[in-house]
Amino acid sequence: MTATEGGTKVGLYAVTVIGRDRPGTVAEVTRAVAGGGAIGDSSMSLLGGHLAMTFVVSAGISGDLLGESLTRGIPELTVAVTDLAPAPVAPSAAPGSAVPPVPVASSGDLTDDGPPGLAYALTLHGPTRTDVLPVATGLLAEVGCAVTSMTTRVAGNLFVLVADVELPAQADVASLMRAMAAALDGFRIAFRPADPAVM
Repeated sequence: MTATEGGTKVGLYAVTVIGRDRPGTVAEVTRAVAGGGAIGDSSMSLLGGHLAMTFVVSAGISGDLLGESLTRGIPELTVAVTDLAPAPVAPSAAPGSAVPPVPVASSGDLTDDGPPGLAYALTLHGPTRTDVLPVATGLLAEVGCAVTSMTTRVAGNLFVLVADVELPAQADVASLMRAMAAALDGFRIAFRPADPAVM
């Protein structure tokens, strides 16, 4: 869907920025993205010495124009823009011109209104295996679990996964833990209810 605020059609886009990290890169990227639209949700990670940032951005221009603007602003980084809810009419913009400010559209417009789930934090660590992620996420998917954030780290022979998940209200957490323990022998697995006061 496309949000409308103050009579202006605003599209929602997922912006991904990847490149080698150096002091000041995060500030440079956020300035460029904020210059192209209004930032909603965002995340940042360092992956193998490279910076990976993802933003949900509302903008009154097309995804192509937004991508061109960001590429000019941060040419040493790789930028990708995906349409989540594209603006139906994209105003023209002269090459090199600044993208005008746009009203904020909530990324919540893309969220389905369903029954509230059970928020849990999952931690898992054990010996490095190539199948850990597909096994763990597959078991979560089988019970209808949504993964809202996830981080993995490998240190030598140790694999660590930390994830925030949302289980269906009727989910049997004990059964899920038993299934994970059986599939990931030798791993320590813990589910704990997420603190609603912590974002």
